[in-house]
Amino acid sequence: MVFVIMAALSGSGCKENVLINSKVSPAINTVGIYSVNLNCITHTFYDDTAVTSTNYSGVPINQAVGTYTDPFFGTMTAATYFQVIQTDPGSSIFENAIIDSAILVLPYSGYTMGDLSNSTATQTYQAFYMTQPISHDSVYNSYETKGIDATFPLSEPVTINVKSLMDSFNTNVIASNYPGLRMKLKLPVFWNHIHTADSMAAGSSSFTTDFIKYFNGICVRAANTNQFGTVIPYFRLDGNTIYNQAGVLLYYHTTTSDSALIEPYYHNVIYCGHMNSVSKSYNHYPVNALYHSTKANDDIIAIQNLPGATVDVVVPGLKTIPKGVIAKAELMFTVLDNYDNYVGATFLGPQKLYPTGIGNGVYPTGINYGLTYILADYYPITSTSPLGVLDGYYHNINGKRVYTINIPREVLYSLQSNNDTLHLHINGTGDYYGASHLVMGGGSYSDTAYRPKLFIVYSKLN
Repeated sequence: MVFVIMAALSGSGCKENVLINSKVSPAINTVGIYSVNLNCITHTFYDDTAVTSTNYSGVPINQAVGTYTDPFFGTMTAATYFQVIQTDPGSSIFENAIIDSAILVLPYSGYTMGDLSNSTATQTYQAFYMTQPISHDSVYNSYETKGIDATFPLSEPVTINVKSLMDSFNTNVIASNYPGLRMKLKLPVFWNHIHTADSMAAGSSSFTTDFIKYFNGICVRAANTNQFGTVIPYFRLDGNTIYNQAGVLLYYHTTTSDSALIEPYYHNVIYCGHMNSVSKSYNHYPVNALYHSTKANDDIIAIQNLPGATVDVVVPGLKTIPKGVIAKAELMFTVLDNYDNYVGATFLGPQKLYPTGIGNGVYPTGINYGLTYILADYYPITSTSPLGVLDGYYHNINGKRVYTINIPREVLYSLQSNNDTLHLHINGTGDYYGASHLVMGGGSYSDTAYRPKLFIVYSKLN
């Protein structure tokens, strides 16, 4: 798939510096410049295929943990699974040592989803040892879970005030006070697993790798998955100090000194695997009607970050555009004025929308019917510059909140291939799994001003 599209790009002679940003395209009243709106056929469906084990340099690893209820989209239950390694692998620091306590640290990411005005909102968490392994080089999806030892949990339930967590973010300047979840672990249980792994890996030339083989990892989840809160915070696994990275701080002292010492077992992205299990239940909530709609073209559509509501968009009529130069091809989705009636004023939409192409069996060449492909406007995928052209953010247009996605290359290549219909999936960002709440006008919405459309600005060939 990648080779097919890259070949098309190189053959077209299109260069990055000739792309026109959607906000500075030529004026429509310029001589020889034309515009047209193509209507969209839209449906909402549930997509649970989010990959939650991603690890990109410079991109924070954020995990949803807890349970909560969205009045429109239903309930969400999320747990994080992650591995840790010893800071001083293979060392004998615990010889002649007395272990005092073990504190699990899960640093707050700065993002919370839900009713942010609720000052009494809480979540109650509990830590467990994983009975099944994971790997840093494996792919895990949001619908997956791993076994845990519920008989001997690593901690008692711990309740935190989420609003206090939010208020303390970016205000604490002392590293040891970094906001997050701190849970005192049951020392005999935790030490038994750690000591066993240390002993099994002792003397190994690959201590860290072997240690992970014998210490599967830690799961943090809601203590009671049948109780749902009004907010759910996201925690960050990776950081640069022992206080803002996920792990366990093991406090001890030696038999010859009363000085308090710390040995961190932390989440190292090079060796440690992670995954975020996220499940949703929506049967008794308004979004369910959208998922099971039998209309030819829905009047209301909804979007979340994956896993969650995703919009299927079909744009017919490309052949009505004369062959020429495509200056702008902008998908436009308009948030409903009565948005608050659907999701509440305190719930936030996604920061950015992302399109994915769906093959129709003819276009693009080599992509079978129904399979996904990367839109031409994403290339080169090794650069972030195409994202500026794609846009995907919301803008105030004529007093309305409108998300715009610019795909001129995709439209151009469709026209060159004599393809009449574009098929796309639209969803929110992938940095906060399952987050965001967005309800917009669909293809058959009663007021045409709120219907999605593909707005094309082009010039004809002489």
